[in-house]
Amino acid sequence: MSDSKKKKAKAKRAPRRHERRFLAQSAHSKTLVRVLAALGAAAMGAGSWAHFYGQVFADDEKKAIPVYIVAAGAVLAGVAIWLGTTTEPAIRVGDPGVAVERGDLRRMPWNAISQITWQEGTLSLVVMGRDESGKELTVKVPLNGHAEAVGWIVDEARRRIPKVVDIDDAVVEKLPSAGEHAGQKIDLEALQAVGKKCSASGKTISYEPDARICSRCERVYHKASVPKKCKCGASLMHMRSKLADDDDATDDDAGDDDTSDERPSERKTSKRQRAAAEEEDVT
Repeated sequence: MSDSKKKKAKAKRAPRRHERRFLAQSAHSKTLVRVLAALGAAAMGAGSWAHFYGQVFADDEKKAIPVYIVAAGAVLAGVAIWLGTTTEPAIRVGDPGVAVERGDLRRMPWNAISQITWQEGTLSLVVMGRDESGKELTVKVPLNGHAEAVGWIVDEARRRIPKVVDIDDAVVEKLPSAGEHAGQKIDLEALQAVGKKCSASGKTISYEPDARICSRCERVYHKASVPKKCKCGASLMHMRSKLADDDDATDDDAGDDDTSDERPSERKTSKRQRAAAEEEDVT
């Protein structure tokens, strides 16, 4: 098989991952922003025309009026720009987790999120956990500027990691829903598992085919240590290898032996007694 065919086959086998990018929206009224911008543009245009072509303002007494009109228009345009923009960073939500674009991109994988709460006072969604480097990270997503992102985070979290979502159902019903066409959809490459540690055994994954990845929270497991159920609650039975099943059976047998009240010496004595009893029955 040629290299090109191998690459195509590998691309087909690799799970497709996506995320959505949400830009912050201004919390002020869009109508107000548009009206101020329109008035500012009209004032600057009228003042500029009056200054260069208006015969009425040719007198020295009226010559400064067009300049004042242009200045007023510039102020209105500046206010419109100030009200129409926001300093909130862009938010990403998808298969890899929740990310914030504040300078560098910092992402919290779903398996590293410890709690998701709702702050009624600030009308913000609070996501707490650790980023990909293991550092603590808290992301506050305001409803006014990121309504679509709030809806997507809550929807994805309740589907993937419902145990960490600490929000009342009554509040969830009032929050925006996850719109199908909301945000900018971004295609991502498959998760690179090499170098990551198995969530069950702590063993470092050194060979990509040895990795098993939970489709809900993207926890990584070694194929020989895949549990029956992921910590997020997803079933992993379809990913378990025969080796992992054998290890569980061995652990179960060991557990049965450990629960026995007899000591090794007592078990040997009981075996000898049963053997002697069998000999007596034969004679």
